[in-house]
Amino acid sequence: MTWRSALSLPLFLFLAVAPGGAQTHECREAMVAMRDGVELATDVYLPTAHGPGPFPVVLTRTPYGKGDCDDTSGKYFAKHGYAAVSQDERGRYRSKGVYYWLRDSAWHERRDGYDTIEWAASQPWSNGKVGTMGSSFTCANQLLTAPTRPPHLAAMFCGEFASNPYRDIYYAGGALHMIMPTWLLTQREMVKPLPENVPGQGGYLGSGEAWLDWYERRQESGGSFDENLFSRMYQDLIGSPYYNDYWREFAIDEHYAEMDVPIFHLGGWYDRHVHGTVKHFNEIGRIGGTRARGAQKLYIGPWTHGAAARGASLIGDIDFGPAAAIDYDALRKRWFDYHLKGIDNGIMAEPPVQIFVMGENRWRSEGEFPLKRAQSRDLFLRSGGLLTDDGPGEEAPDRYDYDPRKPVPTIGGDLFVEPNGARDHRPAEEQSLTYTTAPLERDTEVTGIPRVELFASSSALDTDWVVTLSDVHPDGYSQFLRQNILRARYREGDEKPVLMEPGKTYRFAIDVYPISNVFKAGHRIRLTVASSSFPKWYPNGNTGREINEDFPPVVATNQIYHDRERPSRVTLPIVPRAENTR
Repeated sequence: MTWRSALSLPLFLFLAVAPGGAQTHECREAMVAMRDGVELATDVYLPTAHGPGPFPVVLTRTPYGKGDCDDTSGKYFAKHGYAAVSQDERGRYRSKGVYYWLRDSAWHERRDGYDTIEWAASQPWSNGKVGTMGSSFTCANQLLTAPTRPPHLAAMFCGEFASNPYRDIYYAGGALHMIMPTWLLTQREMVKPLPENVPGQGGYLGSGEAWLDWYERRQESGGSFDENLFSRMYQDLIGSPYYNDYWREFAIDEHYAEMDVPIFHLGGWYDRHVHGTVKHFNEIGRIGGTRARGAQKLYIGPWTHGAAARGASLIGDIDFGPAAAIDYDALRKRWFDYHLKGIDNGIMAEPPVQIFVMGENRWRSEGEFPLKRAQSRDLFLRSGGLLTDDGPGEEAPDRYDYDPRKPVPTIGGDLFVEPNGARDHRPAEEQSLTYTTAPLERDTEVTGIPRVELFASSSALDTDWVVTLSDVHPDGYSQFLRQNILRARYREGDEKPVLMEPGKTYRFAIDVYPISNVFKAGHRIRLTVASSSFPKWYPNGNTGREINEDFPPVVATNQIYHDRERPSRVTLPIVPRAENTR
């Protein structure tokens, strides 16, 4: 592939010059042809200060705009002797074709990730070793590419994406997570009256011309108003509320055995994908190819989504200290220096897991996650809002009414907008059932995956159960830690619904997701139970009907049981401590 001709506009040529006058790197745009002939806009940053090359390559493929030769990461890696490649995904920004989230990076007919890696490896400025990097969607396309096994893919640095988009994000526990509709809307990929192949993905959004174009297309195509208004992606998302072949197109966890590459997995305790990050690390290391086994790293800090890359230590209300503010580029460079440049910097000799223990606010090395030495401890829900080690006797259930028109607000955690991170959860708790321990006599570390077992009933055919774990400080501040949901109809699996019989008691098991937190002496552990958390999840209307017909909403009277035969509980992974002091 040659550089795009200077006569073929637009063309970017960027020459960076150091203060002394020496050129440090240059950047040019290439249009790279995929196997079906569609060309993707690709910036290449060459480290001219490091001689003529060839160089190892680091690649980022993004739906957010490659930066047009002004990408911070591209310039950083070029400065340190890498050829940095940044590409607009198919159908996004300057790339040709039609965009459909995740599909064209995977193991299907079009394999844009594979083709781009092999193109980069074949260039005269490349030494044939290619690493991929990125977080969130730029991690997703790496994980989807890995099973295709590009011969020149040498390493990946991948943060903050799900192991299974259906089960981990969009319908986790069966409830629609609002992140995908929000993402489609903010990326101008939800509604159809947008021009195609125009830089900026719809420069005249909302203009009369856009609506005229849409109306003409509708007359030609027919179909309902919604089918013509909303994008195919949105229609597919809403039309597939159960796990099916559509979702298997993107099921990364069904392809772990086909992955054969060293991967650095980065996550955050307040990130919405941390459970997926942990699963990637464990399963690829267990059943991946020979190059993958024993070559996975797991690194989890106290961050919300994207906070690690920003060098953040203030996560919501709490500053977790200078140790939390990492040098993200330096961490990635160290990984690639080893795998792409052959520099023995000791990174592979270090323990495979690094976790940030909140409460103590320090990093700790581990050999695995979850920790084998963790001991399960049951805390039982009791009358009067208590959470105790002692199991219940004969106690009446706790009851509350859930009105979908008045959902409990989301406050903290992995919410995709503020207030996320470590927040005071008390305003939400005022609309929920809360169960709290007595003040702890000693520091208590919870590291692993807590699980909640609820025995519950409802007056409705269907409802949601939302559980939240919090660290209650001595002044009453209730620090949000983790939260999860289970839609009642999904209690027996996510491939078909099983509605409830009103008034009948059922057992519901809910994993709260990975965590590491030391509840300090004098603090209390709190479990909150509700039936909504909005705008994180779209509220259940309690009707038993699917989302498009789930109205008018029904008020559900829900009951949580905690007696000898139905002992609702939370099971915590407690890590023994060498010193337990007040």
